[in-house]
Amino acid sequence: MEEIRSIKNYKPSHFKAEGSIYKSRFADSAVFFVNNLRHTKGRWYGEPFELIDWQEQIIRDLFGIVRRYDECRQFRTAYVEIPKKQGKSELAAAVALLLTCTDAERGGEIYGCASDRSQASIVFDVAVHMIDQFPAFKKFINLNIAQKRMTFTPLDSFYQVLSADAYTKHGLNAHGVIFDELHALPDRRLFDVMTKGSGDAREQPLHFIITTAGVDRNSICWEMHQKAEDVLLGRKIDPTFYPVIYSAADDDDWTSEEVWRKVNPSLGITVTMETMRNSYEDAKLNPINENIFRQLRLKTIGALDEYGEMGQLCL
Repeated sequence: MEEIRSIKNYKPSHFKAEGSIYKSRFADSAVFFVNNLRHTKGRWYGEPFELIDWQEQIIRDLFGIVRRYDECRQFRTAYVEIPKKQGKSELAAAVALLLTCTDAERGGEIYGCASDRSQASIVFDVAVHMIDQFPAFKKFINLNIAQKRMTFTPLDSFYQVLSADAYTKHGLNAHGVIFDELHALPDRRLFDVMTKGSGDAREQPLHFIITTAGVDRNSICWEMHQKAEDVLLGRKIDPTFYPVIYSAADDDDWTSEEVWRKVNPSLGITVTMETMRNSYEDAKLNPINENIFRQLRLKTIGALDEYGEMGQLCL
């Protein structure tokens, strides 16, 4: 088998609790599975999905850090806030497939959620195309495109996109919830239904939230952003919460390519510097485009440079 690149000098998140351990075989298994998936779009189509360092850090931490006494995952909620075009949908799809196919959770229920069914289907469709190129697992998948549901038959587990009225559906027994673009949720009803009690019967449920920046400070996304910031800065302690924020600080020079690089961890891989420069040139000409550039490319929400030596990613 072709050698697959791996992160160098991996260190478990410093949010690993005192009663937790890092199980390399759990993390290695998750990384191995993801690296055997394949890209689904553009010039990368069919190429191995080799995790970028920031993505592998997240996968290793979430799936490798477990409680010592029962080897269940320590982290139950992951909040990942990152600019656009960094490989967000692909990472979310990989997490959904890990939970559906490799987690040994019989009858596992994994749900894809977003502001509407169309948005939630983006990650699901990526997962479908990944599985379509993975014969070893495809033969065990029953797919219902109309219902946006895939079932992994050996475990009778499934990954399903929820409809827009999912907040009325109490009684779900979620093993995993994938929230895409949390900032676009019109209110908190869906989030509350899916994260408060829906996985109480599961040993190690995971809520994986991945989003670009929002501007509404009266929203569930801002609430989660604030919690992530508080945990990163040590103002709050929650051993089940895993925070990742990539953002420029308010006083960072938004015109600096150095700032662009530190805020966009996939720059040069999933998005080119030329694309960034072109967006920047548009932003210089129009205040509206400047605001869009700052929000989607730099995510200037708060002074995040206090988080640590990497500035944006502090785990």
